[in-house]
Amino acid sequence: MKKVRGVITVLLLCLSAEFSWGQDASGVAYFLPNLPQRVRLNPAYQPEYKVWVGLPVLSGVSVNYMNSSFKVDDLLQKGRNDSVYVDMDRMYKSLRKHNLIHFDSELSLLTVGVKVKNWYATLDVTEKNDFVFRANKDLFTFLKDGNTPYLGKRMDIGDLGLELNAYEEFALGVSRKLNSKWTVGARAKFLLGIANARMTDSKISLQTEENGSSMMIRSKQDIRVSAPLTFENVTYGEPVEWDDLSADVDDFSTSMVLNTKNPGFALDLGAEYELSDKLKLYASVVDLGFIRWGAKNYRFTQNTEFDWKGGDVSNSIKKDDKSIDEVFDDLLDSLKNDFRLTASEGGYMTMLRSKMYLGATYQVAKMVSVGGLAELTMLNKKFYPSLTASADVRLHRNVTVAVAYTAMPGNYVNVGAGLTAKLGPVQLYASTDNVLGANYTHTQSLNARFGINLLFGHRDKGKKEESVKTEPVVVKKEPEAKKDTVKPAPVVKPEQVEEKEDTVVPPAEPERVVVSPVKEEMMIERRGVEEMPYQVIVGSFKNRAAAVDLKNKMIRLGFRETWVFQNEEGLFRVSCGGFETHDEAWDEVFRIRRRYPKLKDVWGLKVY
Repeated sequence: MKKVRGVITVLLLCLSAEFSWGQDASGVAYFLPNLPQRVRLNPAYQPEYKVWVGLPVLSGVSVNYMNSSFKVDDLLQKGRNDSVYVDMDRMYKSLRKHNLIHFDSELSLLTVGVKVKNWYATLDVTEKNDFVFRANKDLFTFLKDGNTPYLGKRMDIGDLGLELNAYEEFALGVSRKLNSKWTVGARAKFLLGIANARMTDSKISLQTEENGSSMMIRSKQDIRVSAPLTFENVTYGEPVEWDDLSADVDDFSTSMVLNTKNPGFALDLGAEYELSDKLKLYASVVDLGFIRWGAKNYRFTQNTEFDWKGGDVSNSIKKDDKSIDEVFDDLLDSLKNDFRLTASEGGYMTMLRSKMYLGATYQVAKMVSVGGLAELTMLNKKFYPSLTASADVRLHRNVTVAVAYTAMPGNYVNVGAGLTAKLGPVQLYASTDNVLGANYTHTQSLNARFGINLLFGHRDKGKKEESVKTEPVVVKKEPEAKKDTVKPAPVVKPEQVEEKEDTVVPPAEPERVVVSPVKEEMMIERRGVEEMPYQVIVGSFKNRAAAVDLKNKMIRLGFRETWVFQNEEGLFRVSCGGFETHDEAWDEVFRIRRRYPKLKDVWGLKVY
């Protein structure tokens, strides 16, 4: 059994283990290469590995803390002999008109991701928790100076706010690469609430007479609770006696965690757009949703006022009159009677804390990129913005480091860092938006994400060319007359040729037997050459940048009609010419093989 003032403490104890875990360090993690957890920030992201398995608990451990006002060393100061004392004046000066303290958390329980062609699907089970406390500066003014500065004036202490949340999230995600430019994705999230406590409406004001003879206290409260608690001595529709208000914590059971009486739904949406070979744009919105609390719910309301004229202690020195303690006990009894809560029940709804991201990255070198990210977080119907600039360096395909700088209102010194490292199938990762937060006494924000993933099947490794379908062997002769009909070679200036040997034209063979295999593929994007179904392919790559490099080399050799296509398997084909018929394409294939020995692997492809 616990008194009502212990109810909040009970909920905090229930959630404290999770509060120590935390939330995304999103400023760094949003662009961190080879980090599968990016799908939680932008569902359009497709991890580099075909299979992703997250180990329970170990794959997603994170923490996020934000204080809009003071720091620890604003409140606690060192004195002589290393003693510590509370400096209320320093802390008070650091407060804003509206003050907010926010924790939130995520704990990954199960994660699986699989890539199939241009699709990537994920299943993600996560436990989430958050805590928000807000108060006006006037509350601290009253605690520090009393009502003396407000004689003859009204002191508005509200809005006082408190909210605790704990719920399970079951997310099904899917993303698809539409073409070489666009990738889109979405995550549908089914939520099951565990516990919630919130002050939906809280207003407290004090009106003191100029002579200090009395003080009018007005209070309006609306408190909602849905948690595994049972309140004793509570009758719905009747005032609650403070001394009788207590609560028991229900025994833990699976039904507390998988509580279908507290259902919810949320949606994440995201998109990526490749503006050029080096510049990519990103946009996403996460946690657009709600939870409907219908189990074990209580509502406590209050709307009253009390004219406090103090107590008469002038006669307390007489033996037969009330003592000073008895006078103040009478005052407290009056307050308890006038400020009793009324209990009722009824389900209610809470909205999730939505976030919106807008960003861009630019590849300055093969293994180096820079990025910028704007984030807006919705808290209590207000947006809290932050801006992040980052740089990512891939030291190796399996090792990436990142650095970042984040600025937010009232907190402009946040240096972030991130790391992903993979050995075999095991990947370790860690990221934070504020390395300086390690000095917790001098920070207003602190966040971190770290964990272990199992990754299998990199998309750039081990994929062989699809088996080639061939027509029956066709013996094809090249008579001397054919030479006049062969498409003339492009005019190539000496300075355009990378190697001298590529420009030597050996004597044509008088007669040759060749075999022309036919391969067909569907292309995602063909850049306006749909009327040319037969393409001459000089290279195939998993990486678009490598394909573009070859394209530029072919242009320098004189092949002006060179294109980069992407097939439905995600492979980039480099074509140096398009033709309407099979024979024309293969005539060009053989011409290039003779004229450019280093391009002896050139081949023909039918596209549609």
